[in-house]
Amino acid sequence: MNAWWTKYLPDIIQEWLGGRQQLQKAIGNTGWLLFDRILRMLIGVTVGAWVARYLGPAQFGELAYIIAFIAFFQVIAGLEADGFIVRDLARKQVDAAVILGTSLRLRVVSGVITWLAAVILMYLLHPEDVKLCLLVIIVGAMLVFQASDTIDLWFESQSQSKRTVIAKLVSYLFSNGIKVILLLNKAPLLAFAGVISLESAALALALFVAYRRFPADDRWRADIAQAKKLLHLCWPFMASGVMITAYMRIDQIMLKEMLGDRELGIYAVALTLSQVWTVIPATLVASLAPFIARKKSRDEAEYRDALVIIFRYFAILALIGAGLTALASPWIVGLLYGAEYRSSAAVLSVLVFVIVFVFQGVAQTLWVVNDNVRIANLIGAFLAALVSIGANLVLIRKFGIMGAVFSYLLAQGASVVFFPCLLRKDLFELYKRAFLGLAKPGVR
Repeated sequence: MNAWWTKYLPDIIQEWLGGRQQLQKAIGNTGWLLFDRILRMLIGVTVGAWVARYLGPAQFGELAYIIAFIAFFQVIAGLEADGFIVRDLARKQVDAAVILGTSLRLRVVSGVITWLAAVILMYLLHPEDVKLCLLVIIVGAMLVFQASDTIDLWFESQSQSKRTVIAKLVSYLFSNGIKVILLLNKAPLLAFAGVISLESAALALALFVAYRRFPADDRWRADIAQAKKLLHLCWPFMASGVMITAYMRIDQIMLKEMLGDRELGIYAVALTLSQVWTVIPATLVASLAPFIARKKSRDEAEYRDALVIIFRYFAILALIGAGLTALASPWIVGLLYGAEYRSSAAVLSVLVFVIVFVFQGVAQTLWVVNDNVRIANLIGAFLAALVSIGANLVLIRKFGIMGAVFSYLLAQGASVVFFPCLLRKDLFELYKRAFLGLAKPGVR
């Protein structure tokens, strides 16, 4: 029996989807995720642009600096275990209560520890700047609340993401409503920093309510053996996550230290707009993860055929999105951010092409998790972080903001394509098939 939404599709597509229940389920789940993320992205960009206009480049750059700083700790707090948790839930549903309970407790503990570590480190780096330390205390609270993402992983593993869409949307509307109230009342920067943590808290509550309507069979419980197993699996990903954050965020930190808050504000606007496209691969991979995990366990050839097709079409989508954004960049920046951010348009027209690498990087997580490619992933991320730091040191001094753009593109290319393919011949073969040859037919 076909899903209800297939009747709105052309006959030829209905016929092709007929009988492919797992594929229909993945597509339907993707639709819910895409609706949620696109709607939240549109609201976020609109309200975010209003906030950027109100704060101005200097204060907006200061807020971007804090967010970039917290991102390093956010990776550790989240354990970088999402792929493993979804994989295990999809394969071994009887262990769901243990997997979820253990993950939640580990994330709460790591969230508290990383929050304290972030505050201490910022104080050591800027002991004279009380405002920066206070901003880290306020924004860093989100590190604890993000433990609730464990609930979302349960829904992803069951292809039931539609159950969290409303919950996420309500919490997002709530936080953006608060931002609008703050804007109308001309609130200070600290208040906008507080909304970041408030949104995480609201989302945690909303996910809990959603879970009550579709719970696992048993009560969540922690298990020491499961905790050890999870930490053993995810530590290389936490380490590589820190390295990935380094080459994705270090440009913002170095821009602030080398050129100042205002220049970082200009750059942050372009970066925000370029990241709008990332909702597409993130949404697709979230829904495809259980589908690909089952492919892997059933047939290796089908699994690799599916990866080839995913790599290819992710590249096509990214090139289309980047090209359209580059052409429209002056109009987009002018409309959303105003004359004060005019120079962000030139930055965006080049920076947006980084999504070609971002799309591939997100798609690669399916391969990394299912093939358990941990050490090679860690080495590649470490080398890319070194490339990013070195390139930023040289190019920011020489080219200013555009130096950070070139460094970002270089680091992403090195991380996603050059080093992984150099270290893993099997990935290189997948890319050769994706872009130089045809995938075998029959992927269902």
